[in-house]
Amino acid sequence: MSAMCRVGIVGGGSVGISFLAQLLVHLENTANSAANVPGCHITLFEPAEKIGHGTAYQHDLNTNLLNVPAGNMSLYDKHRAHFVQWVAAQPEALLQSYGIRDIDPAAFYPRPLFGRYVHEQFDRIVAQAASLGIQVQVVRNAVVAIARHAAEQGQVPESEQGQEAQSQIQLTDHAGTRYVVDQLVLCNGNLASDKFDALVSCVGFMNSPYPVSALSQAIAADATVAILGANLSAIDAVVALKAHGHGGQIHCFSRQGVLPAVRSVHPTHISCRPSRADVHAMARAKGGRLGLDDVVGMLRKHMLAIDPSFDIRDITGDGGDAASLLNRELQAACSGPRPWQAVLAAANEVIDLLWFYLDQPARRQFQSRWRSQWMSRRAMFPVQNARQLQSLIETGQLHIHGGFQACEPLADGQGFVLHCRDTAGALRQQTCDVVINATGFSQDVRQSSDPLVTQLLQSGLARASEYGGLELDFETGCLVSANGTIAHDMTVLGSLACGTYFWTVSMDVNARLANEQAARLVRKLCRQPLDEVTGVSASKDVATQV
Repeated sequence: MSAMCRVGIVGGGSVGISFLAQLLVHLENTANSAANVPGCHITLFEPAEKIGHGTAYQHDLNTNLLNVPAGNMSLYDKHRAHFVQWVAAQPEALLQSYGIRDIDPAAFYPRPLFGRYVHEQFDRIVAQAASLGIQVQVVRNAVVAIARHAAEQGQVPESEQGQEAQSQIQLTDHAGTRYVVDQLVLCNGNLASDKFDALVSCVGFMNSPYPVSALSQAIAADATVAILGANLSAIDAVVALKAHGHGGQIHCFSRQGVLPAVRSVHPTHISCRPSRADVHAMARAKGGRLGLDDVVGMLRKHMLAIDPSFDIRDITGDGGDAASLLNRELQAACSGPRPWQAVLAAANEVIDLLWFYLDQPARRQFQSRWRSQWMSRRAMFPVQNARQLQSLIETGQLHIHGGFQACEPLADGQGFVLHCRDTAGALRQQTCDVVINATGFSQDVRQSSDPLVTQLLQSGLARASEYGGLELDFETGCLVSANGTIAHDMTVLGSLACGTYFWTVSMDVNARLANEQAARLVRKLCRQPLDEVTGVSASKDVATQV
């Protein structure tokens, strides 16, 4: 490897480490083929104590379960069994501490175990990089600003002087230290919820349920608890409260008042999966754009191919309150396969492409009318947690309310009153001692208080996507600036890419996108001299601190 490229990765959660791991795979494969590969110096910016955990996989209670079978959880897109193989190699005592008795790719293991896997892989990845002559530097500070940085004339080789020098990327961390890189990958992670900012300063309001292990210390055992939301984060909070022996009433409030679908315990074999070639062909036949009916029709066709007697009501439900719906969900999940779940999971391979081809009216209709229903059905939860909720509902401790209207602090500051409408439209009130915001992370970067996101938008280096996150070039994942130009040296992965790729909450989708970006970067560096690609002098040998 002759020239040196400085790569910066902002964020050391699962997505950032997935990109790093797969970048090294592509560099190693290219080096083995005797190609002329530029060298790399990689700087990873991550302020958290442990690399790889992030919010989703942080050390927490084992009740926080993966919502994807272990066999599809991996840092490597082309090696989906990697996590399960790692689990199988762990000491029995360690697995028992996570409640694991058998190695099962279909199981939903605790999320903290996946965080441990990513963290341990990082050490191996650093060693792998060293064997390739690549240094991985970790900066334990958050990046708060990004700017363009023009190379000094003296840094440009004499043979290239007179040519227009392209800018480099300058990063400033929380301590005020500045770094210069040539290629930047933003894996910032999830943004904090912004739905109840007015309540954040109120005593008894918790703006996130995580880590759920802290709930029992912050909440009295007999307190009446309101949980805002009824999806996966809310379920994590409910199950954690039960695990700690909470005895007070628990109320979940949401607009729909419906819990997520329960994932079937019976695997479904899919002989024909939705393919990217199929989606391209369908879009061409429709003049380059798709409507919601086209997408639904495609998915339904695959469901019927598995089960000709498939009933759409297994997806939509047939009415009833949350308790009766949960009972039917559990019965369906335990009695046999649910082909629609298998098809939707398989559609992760094409979900970004389907979103790309949807025309603007269809996207807007989906966002305004169908997104909450999609989340309720697609973001499924496992049977073991569903049974716990069922038990709490049957004993009268857990209540699921629809028609949520508002949450307000009481006048004396001792608790809250929540307003909702019942199925008949009548306004109801419920007072609670503690409120937990479990509505999930924000996707609206325009409302974010994150310093880096705010600075990117204000500087014009980025612009918000109408559908969440930052606007990106679909083909490359590169950042689109406020004036519409594409920054070919800055890419985005994870939750901030949701407006472009839609389903970036799933590890398998993020691993695939990370692999594509890693392969693209290596091809870019190998295709032509480094200076022609990035405008960086070959005399640079590290990610420069300035």
